[in-house]
Amino acid sequence: MIKSHHSKSAFYLLREYKLGGRDEKNNNGIDDLEKLVDWNRPMLSQVGNLGSKYNEWVTSPVDRHLRLFENSFLESLTITPWYVVPIVWIPVLSYIIYRGIVNYIDVTRDTSPVLPTVFYVLFGIVLWTFIEYSLHRWVFHLEPSGSSVLLIYFHFAIHGLHHKVPFDSTRLVFPPVPAALVVYIVYTILKVIFSPSTVLLVLGGGILGYVIYDMIHFYLHYGAPEEGTVLYSMKRYHNQHHFVHHSSGFGISNMYWDKIFGTVITLRKLAFGIRWESEKTNSS
Repeated sequence: MIKSHHSKSAFYLLREYKLGGRDEKNNNGIDDLEKLVDWNRPMLSQVGNLGSKYNEWVTSPVDRHLRLFENSFLESLTITPWYVVPIVWIPVLSYIIYRGIVNYIDVTRDTSPVLPTVFYVLFGIVLWTFIEYSLHRWVFHLEPSGSSVLLIYFHFAIHGLHHKVPFDSTRLVFPPVPAALVVYIVYTILKVIFSPSTVLLVLGGGILGYVIYDMIHFYLHYGAPEEGTVLYSMKRYHNQHHFVHHSSGFGISNMYWDKIFGTVITLRKLAFGIRWESEKTNSS
């Protein structure tokens, strides 16, 4: 008898595909948790009622369309096609870096600050990787108790919905409005740490790191990297985080902070390589 390596989350998803979610219990004895909610209604108003079942429900993925808010305007703020991120943020970060260069020249009187510009922008990119890991591990993956209704609402709105519907192409990148709030908070902190001559360069590098991260994240869900490439391993790693090890593998653009903090996922050697089909998205 061949031992199955599928996780409970994977079996739950397979039930979804095989039977369209119509059975209350599949062949592996996994309850159909979707009977606890009404998928025809906005989900944010319902998740607080799940109580102690919330953590199990939110880590049981389905391939469905999810509406978050009843209000159409609020709903529109939560839906972001992948190309919106570079369209919005590349001009912003370019201007911030430009202003950073001007400030550096004004303060230091260095008329050719190529090396400082490269250094501080790269530092900002590295700093973003730590922010990425920290947010993902300690904010996005907090586990609200069943009695913390507000915490359940918060968790589901910022990240839980992504684990519930990981194939929704319009919910794979960070919407510009909450992203702008994060940028403002980070900038406020950076102003305390860095001098006026360098803070904008670091901030611009951090935003560039964020854009790279979001594009990688989208590709890891919808791309089809070839075996032997870096992105192939990264896609396997991120899939393990979604469907097997929900409390590990928090790095998306890299695995370095996972290694440092002891949350790295070890990918087992496969007898055969995985061949992914490139997905067609409703945002392309």
